[in-house]
Amino acid sequence: MLAKLFNTTLVKTYLIFQLITRISLSIYSLWHHQVSIEELPVVFLAGLLNDLISLCYFVPIISILTLILHKFLVRYEIPYLTIRFLSYFLLILILLINSISEFIFWDEFGTRFNFIAVDYLIYTNEIIGTLKESLPFQEIIIGLFVCSAIITFVSRKNLLRQSENLKIKNHFIYISTLFILSLIIFNFSNGKRINFSSNRYGQDLGKNGFFEFFSAFYNNTLDYNKLYSVIDRNNALQIVRNSIKQDNQKFLNEDSIDRLITPSQRAKKYNVMLLTVESLSAEFMGKFGNTQNITPYLDKLSEDSIFFTNFYAVGTRTVRGLEAITLSVPPTPGSSIIRRPNNQSLFNIGSVFKKEGYDVNFIFGGYSYFDNLQNYFSNNLYNVIDRGNLKSNEISFANIWGVADEDILLKSIEAANQSYKEGRNFFSLIMTTSNHRPYTFPSNRIDLPSGGGRNAAVKYTDYAIGKFIEEARKQPWFDNTIFVISADHCSSSAGKTDLPVHKYHIPLIIYAPKIFKGEKIEKLASQIDIAPTILGLLNFEYKSKFFGQDILKLSEERAFIGTYQLLGFIKEGHLVILRPNADPKTYKLVKGEKEEVENIPHLIEEAISFYQTGYNDYIENKMQDFQ
Repeated sequence: MLAKLFNTTLVKTYLIFQLITRISLSIYSLWHHQVSIEELPVVFLAGLLNDLISLCYFVPIISILTLILHKFLVRYEIPYLTIRFLSYFLLILILLINSISEFIFWDEFGTRFNFIAVDYLIYTNEIIGTLKESLPFQEIIIGLFVCSAIITFVSRKNLLRQSENLKIKNHFIYISTLFILSLIIFNFSNGKRINFSSNRYGQDLGKNGFFEFFSAFYNNTLDYNKLYSVIDRNNALQIVRNSIKQDNQKFLNEDSIDRLITPSQRAKKYNVMLLTVESLSAEFMGKFGNTQNITPYLDKLSEDSIFFTNFYAVGTRTVRGLEAITLSVPPTPGSSIIRRPNNQSLFNIGSVFKKEGYDVNFIFGGYSYFDNLQNYFSNNLYNVIDRGNLKSNEISFANIWGVADEDILLKSIEAANQSYKEGRNFFSLIMTTSNHRPYTFPSNRIDLPSGGGRNAAVKYTDYAIGKFIEEARKQPWFDNTIFVISADHCSSSAGKTDLPVHKYHIPLIIYAPKIFKGEKIEKLASQIDIAPTILGLLNFEYKSKFFGQDILKLSEERAFIGTYQLLGFIKEGHLVILRPNADPKTYKLVKGEKEEVENIPHLIEEAISFYQTGYNDYIENKMQDFQ
């Protein structure tokens, strides 16, 4: 029976496409030294097993849809063979699109489909627009249809033969058997995928893209308390309180991290412009060893700035970076708080500035409906300025992701001038977009061509920041303004191991030549520490719910990094990783690489305490702003 199940044209076609996709990705990975040729046998063995498992899930669905299509079209006297050929043609088209999409996704993110693919599916306009601007889109679509038609024609004899033998009873048995198999496999595997490789790239090559996509869709919201290691809530809270308290802070009660920050000096009402640069990895800067001279302005600027050299992004998405920067909270598993319900009226860096009488802006080069940014920022009292607020004569260039960086940065100067004219200080959080595929920007700005890849986009962004700072220097508010430059995340977080620490390394530059002297800070920190550090420089007295700390006053250094499932905690030269449905693991960090060691109890407890307490504060509405 099983032999017959897996000997149909549908099944063989599916398996062949999965094999071709895996071969293509493996060749790419070999070329980029992500895997070795010795690893490929176990990769393909794991891949075959995972493909067979995925068949038990998807073939019943496809078969049922085919029957429904038949029942619907037969009313219009369309022959069954026509329906069968049409169904097969559509299947081939889907498999071709999937294979190409997986290759493009791997090239960008170094992994099979995951939660990022699920998130991007919602924003089809941006994804299709990116393809149109970076690839010969129309030619590809025509080619896909032609290839689908050719494959269908070549397979016609097998389709005809199986159509002649088709009986509704056998079809029902076929679907039912696969459905029962899928239930058995789901219960047996408990959602864990088969892999035989310690190399994270090898593990991903052995996965099935379809299964990973739907698995990520299903698991996009994760319950920390059900899936991760937990400890006593009161103990966890006390560990967090002991870790975050600094000399100038006093807790307001016994059952929260709420505290009063009291500076020793008088408050200074400087303006703040916080630039969050798309995908600005530390490895792009000459100051971190890059020899391609793609960040000449930032390298020079860092010499006159408070320059943080041991600083990390908390995640792999823009919403993760913005979440950490605004809310100063460790990343919640699953979706970012920015995209979750009940994310309005939260305590955040903007609310502190708002209470001090500042104009508070979120300025974005794209359309702010993307990733729920409009709702999140507007419901937390930010004035949202995005691509839609720019007049046509203010846009020198735009692609599907947004206007050129220089355009949105100049728009932020216009907003600053308006606040200054009306006698108010301003805090502006600015998010750029040019360093994103298709990597296009205005011509004749730098010595690399538009669309010339990541390095060209980075160099253009560096140029745009330089142009922005020099234009700001001409304004009457410049001497009274602090410029903070960092990134939302790195250009790629993929590596041979889970949570490769160097792939989260980003710069943090605080520039205010009339206010601070330049210095290099080597303390370990991450994006959740940006807000308290800025407010510490301003000597503001305020009530805080932040999990982050003022980096300049740090006594215990630590950082948070993660994906939508893996939660990392770096401290004392070690990395703790919390996984769903698994025990925590501890790794020693040696020259950017990690090796597994015996668990260190106090680090495990501290990691769990931060993530558990942060998650519970969100779901229990304890992150709401002070009344």
